[in-house]
Amino acid sequence: MIKYFLFVVLMSLLTLNGWGQFYLTDVQMDKVSEVSVGEYLHRQIDNNKQTFSDVKPSLNSTSSIEGFRLHEGEYVLKDSLDNVWNYYVHTNPGDAWNAGKLNFGFLFSKEANELVYADDKVEKIEPGQLVYLNLHLLKLKNIATAFEIIKVDDRNKVIEFSYIDDNITSGKQQLTFTQTPKGYTKIVHRSYFKSESVLRDHFLYPYFHTRMTNTYHRNMKRMYKDNQLN
Repeated sequence: MIKYFLFVVLMSLLTLNGWGQFYLTDVQMDKVSEVSVGEYLHRQIDNNKQTFSDVKPSLNSTSSIEGFRLHEGEYVLKDSLDNVWNYYVHTNPGDAWNAGKLNFGFLFSKEANELVYADDKVEKIEPGQLVYLNLHLLKLKNIATAFEIIKVDDRNKVIEFSYIDDNITSGKQQLTFTQTPKGYTKIVHRSYFKSESVLRDHFLYPYFHTRMTNTYHRNMKRMYKDNQLN
């Protein structure tokens, strides 16, 4: 009995120290349609990222944003705050981030310790989810990016996700949901960002970021309306 108990304790300690963790090499690339996402993943591996616990956000929800540039946009959905908030939180990321200039690659949940591919479903977004995307910047230019969900605040209606620490751009994006006097829902999408390139920060990032956020929110609005009709 004592030997069995010691064995269980030993196995638990080994699990906590790495056994059972998902490695970046565990991603089934045949389930990831975007070549750029696979290339990005391999660059992470080359930079000594072994398990997904090695992948860190460049900012957390309490990090200072001093020195970061700010870019923001506003979006309005003609429905109540609670309804819109719940839809954004509970929409499958594989659907939310898969439209036009955006392509969903895969998701890894640090909390659930599982990989999620395009054909899988996630009930809600939550902190600790890593999302890998392909971005169509130009007709012949695709790049991959990844971010981690760092806050889902039901009380204050705020969602935050941060670029991971080996991204070209560091920073976070913040979605704040408020109710308008007409009873609609206004979403302010703020991005706090910086990189090592003045050209990228002043000209390229704001232009392409606006295109991507517009694509995301238009897709959410379209799906929301379709959901109401059904």
